Amino acid sequence: MRELPLFIREILSPEQVQQLLLFEELIREINTRLNLISRRDIDWVWEHHIVPSLLFLAWWRLPAKVRVLDLGTGGGFPGIPLAIAHPDTPFLLLDSTRKKVEGVREMVAQLGLSDRVEVRWGRAEECRERFLIVVGRAVAPLPRFLGWVRRLLLPEGEVYYYTGMPWGPLPAGWQAAFHAFRDVLLDEPYVAAKGILHLRFSSSLPDHKNRQSNPPERR
Repeated sequence: MRELPLFIREILSPEQVQQLLLFEELIREINTRLNLISRRDIDWVWEHHIVPSLLFLAWWRLPAKVRVLDLGTGGGFPGIPLAIAHPDTPFLLLDSTRKKVEGVREMVAQLGLSDRVEVRWGRAEECRERFLIVVGRAVAPLPRFLGWVRRLLLPEGEVYYYTGMPWGPLPAGWQAAFHAFRDVLLDEPYVAAKGILHLRFSSSLPDHKNRQSNPPERR
């Protein structure tokens, strides 16, 4: 049985855990023909991809019926694990690599998520919708990613960007708080320098603010 941090096990139902296990199996199978993630990492799908995607739950829950954009979803991270954990939240998983989109769409169908998770091939510049919530995981250097996000984000919108430290300077107008994975997942070297930047944009800010969040209770 795959291990999950206690705080995640307390949130997920047994059915959701089974979906995550099936997702791991699908990644392994489809990766043999479509290269969704690095083949060097295939033995660590659970520890390096699925669990880190779910560490979001240490701080936040996504609202029901609010469509979330996973920009640059790649092999379906963090979008698919977050969609499994939030059964009432619709998602758009967007990526510019056609083969990855084909694989992710196949997994979404087999996981029974197609009714609320759309998988789309395309570039951020081609997307016409705007979103209250955007997530992304190590898609591009932060200034470039935020450049794509800016036109897709509603004025009151929020961004959750999975990244490592240091992440470099923020473009003007952005506020960010860093939530470190090491505060909630102890003794895991792979995530020791990683976390989630929670970002908001305000054009009225004279300059960006950049801070680290107060760490939550260790679990």
